[in-house]
Amino acid sequence: MLHWLVPRSALLMRRLAVLLLAVALLPACGLKGPLYLPTPQQEKEMAERKKRLEEREQREKQQQQLQEQQQQQQQQQQQQGDASKRESPPGQQEPPQQAQQPQQPQQ
Repeated sequence: MLHWLVPRSALLMRRLAVLLLAVALLPACGLKGPLYLPTPQQEKEMAERKKRLEEREQREKQQQQLQEQQQQQQQQQQQQGDASKRESPPGQQEPPQQAQQPQQPQQ
């Protein structure tokens, strides 16, 4: 009725806005979860899978912490070894430790 009072560009902008809104909202349908209710068996399987994943993540986290602790211990040992070498007089450095060879049984 009052279309002749509203400029054509404003009508085009409204139509374009509505079209863009529709295009933006329609693809989201169904992406938030399954479109059906899972059966009790499927729920049980999903719960078991989730539990296994959590256990695996926990084991990996523990392994990572253990590796970090071992690295820290190695660094501390290296620092202590470097400090002990610096403290000894120049002519009295400790001889390098040789790996012990296993003794062979005598026949």
